[in-house]
Order: sequence, then C-alpha cells, then structure tokens
Amino acid sequence: MRNRTRLLTATAVAMLMTTLGGISTTPAYAATPTCNEVVRKYSAGLERMFIPVYYSTLSTTCLMKRGNNNNAVKYLQEVMRGYGYNIAVDGDFGPATESALISLQRRLRITADGIYGPQTRDAICWPLYYEPNACWWYDE
Repeated sequence: MRNRTRLLTATAVAMLMTTLGGISTTPAYAATPTCNEVVRKYSAGLERMFIPVYYSTLSTTCLMKRGNNNNAVKYLQEVMRGYGYNIAVDGDFGPATESALISLQRRLRITADGIYGPQTRDAICWPLYYEPNACWWYDE
C-alpha cells in the first residue's frame, strides 16, 4: 500500500510539473550572458554613449558580477568613479567593485544585489560620448 501511495504521489507531481511547464530553481539571470565589452550606442533620443554589452550579439541585456574580469567591468568602474566611488579601474569585479555597486544601487533606489543587469543599466546615467560632463539614461 505504501509503495502504491508513493507511486501515485510521484505520478501526480510529474503531471503537475508537465502541466505547469516545470518549476525551475535556476535564477532568472542564469541564462543572461555576461557583459564583456563596451561599445558606442545610440539611444532612442539619438544620444551617443558607451554602454556595456555582450559583444557577440551587441546585446545590452547582459550581466556583470563578482569574478568577472573584462573591459565592460573596467568601464562600469570608470562610471562608478564618476558617481564618487573611489575604486580601482582595473577590470576586475572584486569585493570593492561589488561593494561600490551595492552602494550605488541603493543610492539609485533599485535592487541592491551587487549584480549589474538591465535594472542597473537603466538607472545609471551614462556619460555622453561627445560631452563627458553630461549623461543620458539608456532607453534602447
């Protein structure tokens, strides 16, 4: 009887998972590529700015987090220095960069998780290409 109950329970769970399309414990950002380069982009308002991207597709929907080491991290560090954070501009997303990003995210009133993603991208005022003392919010 006990084995039959287990079998019925397992079958019911399998049917529920199939119906719901499965339940994933993987974070939503797991499939998002890592930002690895910086390119000049035009905003919808035709403003030119540099912005971190995943270089293979030039997608601005990308992530940076602790452990990354590339040009996109280096540019993020430069931008954060413009916000007044005294961090090294070395391209290494280490504890100091993570701490500065969490502080900046709090300051921008967005989720302060220390991970750069679309929410952070949209909240940062990016320096304009032709006028470094001016900035623009990314608007695709």
